Amino acid sequence: MRGRYLVILLVVLAVVFAGCSQQEEKTAPTPTPTPEKTPTPVPTPDIEKIKQKAVEDAVHELMVSALNLHYDNPNTPEVEGVNVNPEFGCSGCHFSKEAVPRMEEWGRSAHGGHVLEVKEEDVTKAVTEEDAPAWVHYDFKQPNRQPCQKCHTSTGFRNFVSDPENYNPENNTFLLTGQQKEFLYCWACHKVEDGSFELRNPGRFARVAEYSEPADRISAVPDLGESNLCMVCHSGRSSGAAIKSAEEIKGKHFGAFNSHYLAAGGIIFRTLPYEFEGRDYVSSNPHASIEGLCTACHMSNADHTFEAVEVKNGAVVDIKAYDTLCKKCHGDDKNALISTINERKSQYESALKTIEKLLAEKGIYYDGERYPYFYGTPNAEEHTFANAFKDWPSKDILGAAYNLNLLAREPGAFVHNPEYVKQIIYDTIDFLDDGVLNKSAEKSVPEDVKAFIQGAR
Repeated sequence: MRGRYLVILLVVLAVVFAGCSQQEEKTAPTPTPTPEKTPTPVPTPDIEKIKQKAVEDAVHELMVSALNLHYDNPNTPEVEGVNVNPEFGCSGCHFSKEAVPRMEEWGRSAHGGHVLEVKEEDVTKAVTEEDAPAWVHYDFKQPNRQPCQKCHTSTGFRNFVSDPENYNPENNTFLLTGQQKEFLYCWACHKVEDGSFELRNPGRFARVAEYSEPADRISAVPDLGESNLCMVCHSGRSSGAAIKSAEEIKGKHFGAFNSHYLAAGGIIFRTLPYEFEGRDYVSSNPHASIEGLCTACHMSNADHTFEAVEVKNGAVVDIKAYDTLCKKCHGDDKNALISTINERKSQYESALKTIEKLLAEKGIYYDGERYPYFYGTPNAEEHTFANAFKDWPSKDILGAAYNLNLLAREPGAFVHNPEYVKQIIYDTIDFLDDGVLNKSAEKSVPEDVKAFIQGAR
């Protein structure tokens, strides 16, 4: 009986536990589903605002550059920026869309004082005498610099080339204050005032030459068109012929005979060098007959850097006018001509060093960094006006010194008139080595100089 109840109890318990189990399954909490993450909305960029900000930044940068490029502090001798001529305002340079690339090239040129290159390095920097001596060395607008104004100021140049016969530097009116200076601006060469922007034309060299001898060669220089402008300032101020006709040379420092600088025109047309008596010189120069002459080589494709070649690390790496000009005579191998130019350049510089050495052996020391350039002592610290060499023993010695300085200041002379320059250097060395023109030059010079002058005589 008791066993029967136990069985019934076990059955009841089983049923109870089963029910509880089912109840637990029914009442167990349903897991809360993980909600899907809503992605953070990405704001739509405001393209117009971005464009506007970029424009504002660009304008700001442009305005800062423009202000730094168009202001020259009157209280400093350096040139902080372009001096805008109030007579022409902006149109003095910004006269067309086509002028924009030309202005950039000009800013990298010697005529522009390399101002853009200086500002790209540091927008707050100024152009110094080291950067552009032709414009910064003196305050050329001062009355004591009137003879210089036609080539060292835009105002003087414009007035001279517009009317060479009636030019008077006392009439040069400079719209500048303090120590402000001028580069060679667009309005100096171009007729901005009448809106034509054409190039000014001073006429043939005979109208503008600062020296009268050799008269036959000066008068023979043809009308060069656009290049007439170049001849005004790149033909020298005193010739070797003037030394020959001078009544007295002793007691005068070299400044009284200085040819001046970068006188390519005087080399091309043989108006400058000192020629030794008893020697014949070539009368022809194939480069003198180039149509356009200066502009054909130095402004190919209207390039306003005025550089005929591209130079890197002191060596020529490209000839800009080769395809349009040089290949007509030199053929298709541009690299061969580049190689020849670099070789000749090195030989040319070595030849000038030889002349300098021969003069030093006579007690005449050349210092191209200190005017008037020739001194009676080798000590650079003593190269002052008080020690300037003045005791010239002969016109030929003075002429040799003149040729050295002329050619040292015209680094492209060996290209501008190759055979003639070779003869001038040969004769200068030939005279200096023993005081006689006896064709001894090749016997007393280094091999590279010998290679340069070989065949001259």
